[in-house]
Amino acid sequence: MPQLVRDFLDSAEFYQQIKTICGINFFCGVPDSLLKDFCAYVTKNVPSSHHIITANEGSTVGLACGSYMATGQPSLVYLQ
Repeated sequence: MPQLVRDFLDSAEFYQQIKTICGINFFCGVPDSLLKDFCAYVTKNVPSSHHIITANEGSTVGLACGSYMATGQPSLVYLQ
């Protein structure tokens, strides 16, 4: 039986690219097992006021839109 190999982007590198290229500093979303490494990195390295885990996809999008309207800065939304 073939073994499943997780070959994803490096979380730290992806985070730095997002901050550098896009200027994103607000993160919100619904955690997923495929995103667990990235979510763990964000949780560890971003203040809790800038990383919100939401109950569902609708509240995530609403929160990101509200953040944009308040600050004029884009947010990163991660979903299942």
